[in-house]
Amino acid sequence: MKVVVIGGTGFIGKYVAKAFIRDPNTSIALAARNPKLDQLQNLGNQILPPIKMDITSPSEVTGACKGANTVINLVGIMHEKPPKYTFKAVQHEGARNVAIAARENDAALVHVSAIGADPKSDIPYARTKGLGESSVRQEYPSAAIIRPSLVFGPEDDFFNRFAKLARLLPFMPVFGGGTTKFQPIYVWDLADAIFKAATDPKYRGKVIEAGGPTVYTYREIIQLTLDQAGIKRPIVSMPWSVGLLQGFFLEKLPLNLFTITRDQVKLLQKDNIVDTNSNVLTLKDLGIKSPREAEKILHQYLRNYDAVTPNKRTHRPVEKSVEDEIAEIERIRRKTPKKAIEIEAEMLKKQKEHDAQTKK
Repeated sequence: MKVVVIGGTGFIGKYVAKAFIRDPNTSIALAARNPKLDQLQNLGNQILPPIKMDITSPSEVTGACKGANTVINLVGIMHEKPPKYTFKAVQHEGARNVAIAARENDAALVHVSAIGADPKSDIPYARTKGLGESSVRQEYPSAAIIRPSLVFGPEDDFFNRFAKLARLLPFMPVFGGGTTKFQPIYVWDLADAIFKAATDPKYRGKVIEAGGPTVYTYREIIQLTLDQAGIKRPIVSMPWSVGLLQGFFLEKLPLNLFTITRDQVKLLQKDNIVDTNSNVLTLKDLGIKSPREAEKILHQYLRNYDAVTPNKRTHRPVEKSVEDEIAEIERIRRKTPKKAIEIEAEMLKKQKEHDAQTKK
């Protein structure tokens, strides 16, 4: 069996490859826009040479999927790079390209979307995720669709990012009291769910929502990160308006550790948990009865992720030194209009006064 993993050289891709490699009769090809030539080559000859492929190109997607028995689409973006790599081009039209290519090869297709995907959403990320699902269902009704919540693991860009921020900031901010709910899933459990959905015909045409065993609020997520990383910082609630103001300016700057967009702030206002009242399947339906808890995993890599000593041998290499991060902060401050900083400072002052009055 030949499995083609679209977006296979990203965070989730290598875990999916390892899930499929358990079958000695399976070969796996990782397809991506900029594939790493040495990705997973140490796993042996079941890993085929990587395929250079742009999901926005129908012909390249068709070529990548040629001869595939199974196709997994993992591609998604959190930030646009217009004019070519927009949410619409990647998550909507790109999903259609993959569905057509899988159908032409009569291959089993697993399309990885996201909890909260909604074709009617006013948030481009969520809307194009929803439209992507609709396109997949229209072009290839037998495709299985998996919607994960936050995915965590050694290379994740969520918990690692907050741990790094916590080492640089005097406090950790949350918006709107931090009441939004999340249900993080361990990357190995997601990979196992993808494997089961792809290899068992009874999941064809089904929608699966994948969340871990515990639901946390946004504030609890931040506290969990601090506890697991061994960091002590106060958690300070800020109004949603402050987050939107920050997003207005930060989204215009080059991507960096502090980047947040207005759309991401809006997404933070919506719960990201499995909908148990709908007709979708869950991990339990796939036979995954004991998904791993975040408390048992996070400390294994967050405590080793030492942003203070970049030359120390760690589980996950540090990309920038503290000095580089501080220089980045100063550069952002210099580029941020003075008036915006004054407005944000005034809003924070009012929020502190409000919190003080509330305590009284």
